[in-house]
Amino acid sequence: MYESFFGLREPAFSLAPDPRFLWPSDTHDEGLAALIYGITRRKGFMLITGEVGTGKTTLLRAALDRIPEDTEVALVLNTSGLRPVDLLKLIATEYRLPGPFDGKVDYVIALNRFLMQQLEAGTNTVLIIDEAQNLGTELLEEVRLLSNLETDTEKLLQIVLVGQPELRQKLATQNLRQLRQRVAIEHHIQPLAPDEVRRYLAHRIDVAGGKYDEVFAPGADAAFYAFSAGCPRLISLLADRVLLAAFSKQVKPVPQAMVEKKAKEMAESRLDSTLPGAGGQHG
Repeated sequence: MYESFFGLREPAFSLAPDPRFLWPSDTHDEGLAALIYGITRRKGFMLITGEVGTGKTTLLRAALDRIPEDTEVALVLNTSGLRPVDLLKLIATEYRLPGPFDGKVDYVIALNRFLMQQLEAGTNTVLIIDEAQNLGTELLEEVRLLSNLETDTEKLLQIVLVGQPELRQKLATQNLRQLRQRVAIEHHIQPLAPDEVRRYLAHRIDVAGGKYDEVFAPGADAAFYAFSAGCPRLISLLADRVLLAAFSKQVKPVPQAMVEKKAKEMAESRLDSTLPGAGGQHG
């Protein structure tokens, strides 16, 4: 709606996990390198964590774009309320294993056979479980058992667990110490630093075909950081609403005061939605 007004050929601040818009901050660059290294070198277990909105899914998409073509990837996104056999069903479906299977043992046998065939064909096989903080102890133990599918020299299945910080807390418990010891690659995504916010905004605007100085006036990035504390999703959400407001008033570049005003409105709206009895008004 506002793209042409700001010289953009497409939305610069969509919340979709488009890897083109991943800005390689230090923390994202390190995480991307760790993922690609762990997958291509067949390191087995990998762990990627970060707060909500820090770009975990976008990082995943970027890594998948950069790994060799001879890689078979299964991506499990819906992890809520699963039983161990449900997880195995999802994995079997992702890898298109011929069924039906009568129970867990049959699933594991079929998966092991499939992984051996993949190894013989020179194909690296990867399992990515997103929102893994939703997995209970029983399911995480099931995932650990899948990592036992290996030869004397090769990990048959590379497993990437992606989740919020509470996933690290779960893995630190005594019950899951065997799984924790198997994690070969680990990275925690940090929020952006204050001096990185302008570069994040500029990168997304550049990818969308625009120029930062024609979109935001000096000082606007400080207002973005004050609102978001460096969370990329919150920065993008605020930027999208600010640009719409500026377009409606035909104002560019967007001044710091306008960003601060919209940030205050959004902060107040979020506060209102958490008050008792607010669910019906703000749902």
